[in-house]
Amino acid sequence: MSPKFSALLILIILEKAGSSVTPVVTFNPNWDKIFTTESLTMTCNVRSPIPADMRYTWYKDNNQIHRGQSFVIERATTYNSGNYRCKGTNTEISDSVRLDVIYDWVILQSPLYIHEGDDVTLRCHHYPTYSGGQTIFYKDKTVIRHWESDPKLHIYNINLAGSKGYKCTKNIQNYSEYSGEASIPMKELFTTPEIKVTPFPVMEGDNVTVTCHTNVSLYRPETELQFSFYKAQQNVQRFGSSDQYGFQSAKLENSGEYYCEVSGRMIVKRSKELNIEINEPFTQSEIIMTQNQTTEGDNMTLTCHTERSKLIPDTGLEFAFYRDGQNVQEFSLSNQYEVQCTETKHSGSYSCKVRSSTNKLTRSSKELYIQIQELFSKPVIEMIPVLVSEGNQMILKCNTIVIRNNTELQFAFYKNIQKIQEFNSSHQYVVPSAHLEDSGNYYCEVIHLTSNVKKKSEELKVDIKGNTALFIILIPLALGILLLLVAILVTLFICRKRRSSVKPQEPTTEGFNTSSDFDVQPEITYSILAMFPMPHDVPGTTNENHENNVVYAAMNPKSRRQPDLDPDCIYQNI
Repeated sequence: MSPKFSALLILIILEKAGSSVTPVVTFNPNWDKIFTTESLTMTCNVRSPIPADMRYTWYKDNNQIHRGQSFVIERATTYNSGNYRCKGTNTEISDSVRLDVIYDWVILQSPLYIHEGDDVTLRCHHYPTYSGGQTIFYKDKTVIRHWESDPKLHIYNINLAGSKGYKCTKNIQNYSEYSGEASIPMKELFTTPEIKVTPFPVMEGDNVTVTCHTNVSLYRPETELQFSFYKAQQNVQRFGSSDQYGFQSAKLENSGEYYCEVSGRMIVKRSKELNIEINEPFTQSEIIMTQNQTTEGDNMTLTCHTERSKLIPDTGLEFAFYRDGQNVQEFSLSNQYEVQCTETKHSGSYSCKVRSSTNKLTRSSKELYIQIQELFSKPVIEMIPVLVSEGNQMILKCNTIVIRNNTELQFAFYKNIQKIQEFNSSHQYVVPSAHLEDSGNYYCEVIHLTSNVKKKSEELKVDIKGNTALFIILIPLALGILLLLVAILVTLFICRKRRSSVKPQEPTTEGFNTSSDFDVQPEITYSILAMFPMPHDVPGTTNENHENNVVYAAMNPKSRRQPDLDPDCIYQNI
């Protein structure tokens, strides 16, 4: 294997190693051309901090030629012309630098590294040991400077357009005129910027960053740059030190043509325009019900439909469902909401939301009103008759209205929460002879066996009345006896009162009447205590029945008749 091929292989390996630091080769004196017999020192410069054990290697035309930080050429020969590179330990290899060693009368020299915007000095140099005279400088064959013996031309704020077409002529030994030409090896202070956007592609709702990307020359790493951004020719961010412009939660109206500008040392460069399109990750959502009409007891399925963008994978969307604005299913990967055995309470306005799991962009569908139709109405329990007395028949009915035809229902009855009649086709519960213990709280249930829809009535309070016929007979009799006892007590009281008030009879004078005919008192006084039943107590009786009447008779104590009778009381029909 030849040494040249070996060195080239080493360089390729080093380049692929991807070290983080790139050294820079500099010349002293700082000219890109020299004459033979002149000397020049090359230095391999690495950004600080420089490790103490740093080792350097030099290459000429991809061949290793030297070790050490500096490489010195003394009394150069044309053999020394070539492309030079250097490398330090754990660094990348430097850019190639061209040195031309010339054997001639006159050369036009320029500095090794010239960047746009620099102030540049060109030297019209003649061969050593000879004397030089008048010097003339040309640009594109036009004289631009004419000096007597000054060999240097100063150019201020040079640009790429002004870096070519330079030439100089000089008199040597006062009689011969020789010339040298040069195209200044100009370097960019920074590259033409390129605008980039992340993420790409951009989806609605993304947080977007627009970067104005440029590279500063390795030989001018201290150069400070300013950046500005434009959309549709309108400035959206003025010049500043940040090379980024961004916006949160991108919207469709953020789409447009963007470009940026970079400014440094009075050099301004503009990027090409980049069309940034904000894409919809998914279309507007729509809520769809699989069946046209739903009756209670049916299974209902709602689908939140949307179309995903082809620019993103078929993942990352979440769905949620709402009824009358209230969440009924949290965000999940399923785009369906199901209700088993629907009820009328499931009626309402339904909507859904779709959101991206990456940027949380959310979109809501329009509302869809769903009415769950009833199979039958809520049952109502009733009792026939409304008032039931003990011993009479009691019938409870469970009434409902069938809304959908051909709906077969079954009924069950409950008393105080306990089931008293199992589900069957009869909507009646019959008690042939009611008793007081049949009182309680009753309700019924109706079920549709096919759909398993079940509905319950409100409770009905049932009070069984006791038998009142005996009370109708006994109440007047008891009242009569009570009145009789009261009358007897009153009579005894009156008799006792009168007995205590009778005085002894004084003898009367014969033939002398102390009272007139008008003063004669009756010997016996009668009183009748009539006892009448209440008209509604004993049907068929009238006030003409006097069997229970009491006759009371009292003798006048002043009467002289019937002295053998009891002077106090006479009773009849007790």
